[in-house]
Amino acid sequence: MNKINFSLVTGAAGLLGFEHCETLLKLGYGLIMIDINKSLLDKKYKLLSKKYKKIPILKYYVDISSQVQLKKLVKKIKRKNIFIRTIINNACIDPKPKRNVKNFIKSWDRELNVGLKGAYLIIELFTKKMINMKDGCIINVASDLSVIAPNQNIYKGVYKNFTKPVTYSVIKHGIIGMTKYYAVKFAKFNITCNAISPVGVYNNQNKKFVKNLVNLIPMGRMATTKDINNTVGFLVDRNQKFITGQNIIIDGGRTIL
Repeated sequence: MNKINFSLVTGAAGLLGFEHCETLLKLGYGLIMIDINKSLLDKKYKLLSKKYKKIPILKYYVDISSQVQLKKLVKKIKRKNIFIRTIINNACIDPKPKRNVKNFIKSWDRELNVGLKGAYLIIELFTKKMINMKDGCIINVASDLSVIAPNQNIYKGVYKNFTKPVTYSVIKHGIIGMTKYYAVKFAKFNITCNAISPVGVYNNQNKKFVKNLVNLIPMGRMATTKDINNTVGFLVDRNQKFITGQNIIIDGGRTIL
């Protein structure tokens, strides 16, 4: 396993997480899939293992907000003599429109623990070898809501009494600050750290919701997974050594209005 560079993806079983995994596999990276959803991770792992038989793929069920669990994982990976060249901090709790939050403070703690604390722990614990090797790439997944406030009107008449909670904006704005921080800290080690901020991605959403959102996007559509994959592929390319600390917004022009 030490002959191939590996990538680590958190929230690997989710919609975008799975796409990130496949993008990296197509580029020839070995893969470490991390997710807390065991059944979904097993399913996605089987799909990728069947399709990419010649590339090593590992999976771990881990709560990334737990420093104890992550330290144990670091030891497991260290024994395999793996070099993780790429980290994609993708895991985040995105409140769903059909879910009513009953205990906001409890929800606040859990969402920030995963979205911000988890990303911080992953970077701190899994970049030691990057620093030694003076090579690495970190991608933090943010959102168009890292630079604008949510437009609550897109939910009206679609999802009853739903408003995008403040936690999501806090997390995604925080991710940009974290990206800039580590871009500067790791620059001398030739490690890039960037963020990507996609607009909503097509995923069989309510048609009226899609229409409401698309009306806000100059290019007249939501993002596709291909839009995200192309950007990730560019950032992890070994020839990309000088773009760091940036928030690459993939939004069809929504945030420039």
